[in-house]
Amino acid sequence: MESNNTSTEKDLDQPQGNHHAYLHIGMRKWKSILAIFIGFCLWQLLRLFIPGLEVHPLFIYLYGMIEIRETSSKTVDYGKKRIKATLIAIGIGIPVMLFVDWIKPLLIERWMHTAAELVILLVGSLLVLCVAEWAECRVYCGLATVIFIILMLSHFESAQYLYSVMRAFQTIIGVVVAWFVNVVLLPYPPRPGSLSEKITVWFAKRKGTENPENGQEMVP
Repeated sequence: MESNNTSTEKDLDQPQGNHHAYLHIGMRKWKSILAIFIGFCLWQLLRLFIPGLEVHPLFIYLYGMIEIRETSSKTVDYGKKRIKATLIAIGIGIPVMLFVDWIKPLLIERWMHTAAELVILLVGSLLVLCVAEWAECRVYCGLATVIFIILMLSHFESAQYLYSVMRAFQTIIGVVVAWFVNVVLLPYPPRPGSLSEKITVWFAKRKGTENPENGQEMVP
């Protein structure tokens, strides 16, 4: 059972008791910002080897923030499911892209290209949904389909496998970044000797609390 002392990890949207609502910048918000920054830095390193990539990795930003969960265990659990859904989308998407490249030269009229793309998109999405459900991705079946659609639309536009796959691969990078921040660097609940524990103790001393061992992440 999770502790009730997790208010600093969650957004305080409403005032409690007689306290007035105030701007609360807790540890979870700082972790989210850190995940975005680390994701940006990692992506720039990749751009040194693949210069044609876009400057800002949208999906690393999105999923890096989303997977900063209330606890480290949730980040690990949900992150594994998200990665599985992504791999299913990529595993189905690459053969479908090969099929697209094979069939397009056979289509003479432009409307045939559009019609073929739509049919491939619909049939491929159905296939991804079925495989994801079989793999017990559960609520992430929709995510697998979204990633497949992103993969195919990118390929329809550029016809370059690497750049299309890298867009889908951003999801995995975002999850890994979130795992590093929320599990390795700043775990919650804090592990003995971790940076989270040191921050908790430092703020506890700053606030004059003699016994900070209540599992709560304290922030200014």
